Amino acid sequence: MLAIVFNIAAILTLLLFVVHYIYYILSALTLSSMQSEDAKYIKKRSKGGSIEPHPTEKAIILNYTLEAKVFGEPGDPMLEDSKNCQRIIRLKSLNSKTCPAALAAEVVEKCGIINKSQVAEVEQIIYYLKNRADNSEMSTQRSVSRGSGKTVPVDAEKVKEKASIRNLDEYVELLYEDLQERVRGSSLILRLARCPDNLEELERNESVLSALARVLREDWKKSLELSTNIIYIFFCFSTYTKFHNVIVQYRIGSLCMEIIEYELRHYDAKKHNLETWKNPEKVVKDTSKSSDCLDTLMNEEKPKEMEPPRRRIPELKQRPKSGNWSSQSSSMSSSLRSLNSSYHENLSMALDSPVNGMSVSDVTTVGQKRTKEDFDKLNKQLKVYTMKQEQLLRVAFYLLLNIAENVTFEEKMRKKNIVKMLIKLLDRQNVEVLVLVVTFLKKLSIVKDNKDEMYELNIVEKLPRLLQTLYPDLIQVTLKLIFNLSFDGALRAKMIRIGLLPKLVTYLSDDKHHGIVVRILYHMSMDDKVKSMFTYTECVPLVTDMLILNLNPESDLELIALCINLALNKRNAQQMTENNRLHTLMTRAFKYQDSLLMKMIRNISHHESLRGHFVDFVGDLAKVLTDCDNEKFMVECLGILANLSLPDLDYSSLLQEYNLIPWIRDVLIPGKSSDDVVLDTVVFLGTCACDEACTMLLCKAEVITSLIELLKAKQEDDEMVLQIVFVFQQILRNESTRDYMIKETESPAYLIDLMHDKNPEIRKVCDYCLDKITLYDEEWATRLKLERFRNYNEQWINMVESYQEMEDNTYYDQFEDDDKQPYLTADYLDQCMLYQSEDSDNMRVNSAMSNGSRPLSRYSRDFEELDMPKSRRSNSDEMDKKITNTAELLTDLELE
Repeated sequence: MLAIVFNIAAILTLLLFVVHYIYYILSALTLSSMQSEDAKYIKKRSKGGSIEPHPTEKAIILNYTLEAKVFGEPGDPMLEDSKNCQRIIRLKSLNSKTCPAALAAEVVEKCGIINKSQVAEVEQIIYYLKNRADNSEMSTQRSVSRGSGKTVPVDAEKVKEKASIRNLDEYVELLYEDLQERVRGSSLILRLARCPDNLEELERNESVLSALARVLREDWKKSLELSTNIIYIFFCFSTYTKFHNVIVQYRIGSLCMEIIEYELRHYDAKKHNLETWKNPEKVVKDTSKSSDCLDTLMNEEKPKEMEPPRRRIPELKQRPKSGNWSSQSSSMSSSLRSLNSSYHENLSMALDSPVNGMSVSDVTTVGQKRTKEDFDKLNKQLKVYTMKQEQLLRVAFYLLLNIAENVTFEEKMRKKNIVKMLIKLLDRQNVEVLVLVVTFLKKLSIVKDNKDEMYELNIVEKLPRLLQTLYPDLIQVTLKLIFNLSFDGALRAKMIRIGLLPKLVTYLSDDKHHGIVVRILYHMSMDDKVKSMFTYTECVPLVTDMLILNLNPESDLELIALCINLALNKRNAQQMTENNRLHTLMTRAFKYQDSLLMKMIRNISHHESLRGHFVDFVGDLAKVLTDCDNEKFMVECLGILANLSLPDLDYSSLLQEYNLIPWIRDVLIPGKSSDDVVLDTVVFLGTCACDEACTMLLCKAEVITSLIELLKAKQEDDEMVLQIVFVFQQILRNESTRDYMIKETESPAYLIDLMHDKNPEIRKVCDYCLDKITLYDEEWATRLKLERFRNYNEQWINMVESYQEMEDNTYYDQFEDDDKQPYLTADYLDQCMLYQSEDSDNMRVNSAMSNGSRPLSRYSRDFEELDMPKSRRSNSDEMDKKITNTAELLTDLELE
């Protein structure tokens, strides 16, 4: 009975559950029907996002967001949803002749998702795809089988194979398989290494790095692609300084040097082989050279595991350009895979040449039967090989450049002839390789040993070709290399001989190259012989106009420095003054008080033929002396006035009109003004003293007294003494002021003290002044004669005493006969220049500054004399080594 009750309860519970389930289904259906009746329309919208190039194909990847809304009433969405989508737009018509701008406009017009504001971005991506290595075409390239001649398509799926850090052990295992698998494994590891986040993981995995280093060391001769992939992996490590220990640990740097050296020799041999095909007659003349090249290749150690060659390399329809080294560029490993062929195959082609194993007559006979097709085929093979080799060389040199930041590594590279290898590559045509090579040379050129080696290898002769290209980056880095080399005088001379100067001038107007070109030209302008060569170029008027048209208050330092040097040449200075340029330069100099610009104008005023152009500016220059607070600018204006020795200029009126006499006396006070101001003031007084009226004005104002006091204070300064004595000379030339100079001042006494000075220029001016004094005043003539006698007598006594001291010297032991002793003999006295004619002595005295010209400045004196302390007021100066003035004593005694 109890069991029946339980069964009935269970049945009722089940029926109740079924009823509730049916009610739930009916309710849901009713609600769904009601919602479907309320939903009136659905709205979809595509929202554009980022645009990026396809990694392997010529296509654009468009990322966008798809939004969908279900509306019951307008403005009242019932349901909303969004989804991130991606669309690939394949550019089937893209080729080397496609216009990126036109294609970009077409893509934006046909694709409604891309906003019109993104046309420029699409154009840039298309331009990148156009110049990128065409991986999709290269994946379908067909290579010819060596044996059967059938075409076998390369597996395109391998190019698209993705690499994962989780499968790193599998990639390492591939390095122990056959050559094709080793290339594939290295390519996959390279894709991991190009991501900076994976480098630390790879560094910790010693088995990976050891396997890569072993494969590279053992198999680098088998495949260029394999070598490139592995070196590229280590290059990724070299981009970060903290990973340089990986390069050092596995000795990758020295291995790269070995690979580079071998590749360069191999390229030379193949190129010579091609030349023998083109010109068979050349083989007869140069058989030894060709045989040496090929013997070098034959004697190379062949790899132990040499696989039979499978394919010949077909000619590429279009040479792919190398991408950048960033992770966003196209994968080098995938580019190289499409050109798969063994390195041994290229080597065997060189050894199969007709030169090997033939006599000279046989080679000549066979060479005459060469067909154009054979030559073209060999030429195509060389081009493909060169392209692949340059990819390897670029990666290897880039790795070496990165680790060369360590001076020790750089020195090791220099000992292994890295400079010679780099200079060899300057003859290549690949722009990216040339940019890298020149950059490396620029870095090495700052070391003297490297620079000297570059000089011996004639690097300068190879640079003009690089400047004729249309690639601004290559031109810029070449100019930087030339700038580093231009610090050496011998290299600068070579640059001038090969005609580099006119080529450099053409880049002055280019904003990108202007700065570095001006620096190079400045170095060249330091040579006096080169300054005149600037006249035959457009440089002088061009740089002068640049100074004039400069909108900044301050002149460009490098440009103005070049102009200052060029203005020292007469022809260059004349070009600077043409077309009213001098007036414009003076106006700008006064407006901004530019001392450097005024220094350039001062150099122009040094040339006598151009001084007439400055007459209109004399008043402005004189006014600056008393009104300007800028001392540097004032010194340059004073220097220009000192150069203007014009016969028609009234200096006395100039000094009085601008009240310069008190200013001059104030400047001449010792210790009150700087030496530059004082020196230029004395030079200016020497110019003013050419005018007799101005000389009388200076004497009345007691300026001569101030000069004597200045001479006492600055007697150790050769330049200051020379210019002061020159002022005395100018005053003594005028009869109206000569009496004042002799009787009212102490100048004759100081001139007597200076007549035996060590500086020859000072002695010449003093001789002229003393001659004028002796002709005008008998008393000073007697004193001068006595002073000369005392000086010559002292010299004679010292000379005799020195001869007596020589008697104890062993030098005289070799003379057995006393009559043969050299002292006090006529021949020896003649050697000491004791006997000079009266005419020669008078000629020496009268020629010294008799024309009133300004004496030579400090730039022409002997710098060794400047280090010797001396007192100009002492008569006990050291005697000259050559007693040239002794003849005057003998002459005076004869006159008495």
